[in-house]
Amino acid sequence: MQRRGLREQSTIGLLLLCDLAWAIAAYVIAFFLRIYFPLPLTADFLPVARLFELRHMLPAILLAEIATLYVFGFYDLRALRAGFRPVANSVTALFVHLLATTALYFFSGDVNFPRSVLVVYWLVNAAGVAAIRVWIGRRLAASSPVRVLLVGTAEEVGQFLEGVGEPRLHHVDIVGAVSVAAEGSGNGRARSPFIGDLPWLGDAGDLPRLLVEHDVGEIVLLSPLSWRDRLVDRMLRQSRRPRVSVVPSVYDILVGRVSSGRIHDIPVVEVVKNPRDDLSYVLKRGSDFLIAGMLLVATLPLALLAAVAVKLGSPGPILYRQRRVGQAGAQFTIWKFRTMFEHAERGSGPVLASHEDRRVTPVGRILRASRVDEIPQLWNVLNGTMSLIGPRPERPEFVRRYAEEIPGYLERLQVKPGLTGLAQVNGEYHTSPAYKLKYDLAYIYNYSITLDLKIMAETVKVMVTRRGV
Repeated sequence: MQRRGLREQSTIGLLLLCDLAWAIAAYVIAFFLRIYFPLPLTADFLPVARLFELRHMLPAILLAEIATLYVFGFYDLRALRAGFRPVANSVTALFVHLLATTALYFFSGDVNFPRSVLVVYWLVNAAGVAAIRVWIGRRLAASSPVRVLLVGTAEEVGQFLEGVGEPRLHHVDIVGAVSVAAEGSGNGRARSPFIGDLPWLGDAGDLPRLLVEHDVGEIVLLSPLSWRDRLVDRMLRQSRRPRVSVVPSVYDILVGRVSSGRIHDIPVVEVVKNPRDDLSYVLKRGSDFLIAGMLLVATLPLALLAAVAVKLGSPGPILYRQRRVGQAGAQFTIWKFRTMFEHAERGSGPVLASHEDRRVTPVGRILRASRVDEIPQLWNVLNGTMSLIGPRPERPEFVRRYAEEIPGYLERLQVKPGLTGLAQVNGEYHTSPAYKLKYDLAYIYNYSITLDLKIMAETVKVMVTRRGV
């Protein structure tokens, strides 16, 4: 899973580099064609001297292009793998970019920039971006197709296969079906070991084994109507409709931000997906490194005062290190200013911190409430084991325990842990790990740079008011 995620991230990075390189090349080609070739609707060649008189706002143009392509889904690998129309989409998306670029020159006051160059740039750029998507799409298709396992009743599997037509398509390979009991029946599997050409491979309890045996990359849940579907349907039929709210399960949070796709012409909604299949996560590492470096310099005087306070407040080392679990379950060493008495867990072993924890020193209470004890973790951000924003890393003992007790807990290990997170600015010390997980998953599957900025602002508020986890 981790290798697949890194492979997908590298593909997104390759797309980004290719787009930037081609955009620069298209800009140069547009001027070359306008200077040396007769173009329709142009009276004369563009003088070469004009090239050096114009104001070239290439960095802004490139930034606007990447933002436009991102909004139009050009970095969605799932779309590129199936059903993406590179030529039509490139022309449409980059026409929006052309309008934005024209507006940029207009509002900057440079109305003399040759509009014909921008039009040629749009067409050349669109052709290159489409060609890049065709190349990447073929590259993805050349790799092994996604092996899909269907989970449902015999009726639901049959309906799905009827819609798909063929179990083996150009980008997916449906390897088999797993049965679940339909409501009010004893078994959801057909009597035959096959449904059409597709074999029944087992029941829901066999899933862990089947995932390994058949190298399954995707599971499609074919669910019947639930009592919630029927209840919502009744509410929608009322003349006076109430607002309906739910306390979300892990499943509800994962589908909270719909990521749609399709298998042949059947629409599907991704539930368990790789949250790193997004350009935002590719850019997140760069922003983490830059901001952490600036914060480390800015907080150096405060860190020195904290170090002196810890040393004078109680005997023991200034810094405290501890093993934590990071992305993909990899363990790393986290650094903090020591806030507890030395050897605080010698008799008790690993124990979760509480609001009125007697192991915490007087100085440690102040450092914890103000989050100053977390400053050394900026080094963890710089060395790549942590991010500024993300789920807080837990100790291995607690991760093993929660993984057994809380459904979906290991999903938080999809991303790097953070200095602060959505759970830290919304929860309290008494908030249970299960509810903190809901915040963590809501963050992971609704990630955006805007959300990071909001959490940073809320963290400052928490530091001032001394509340939160």
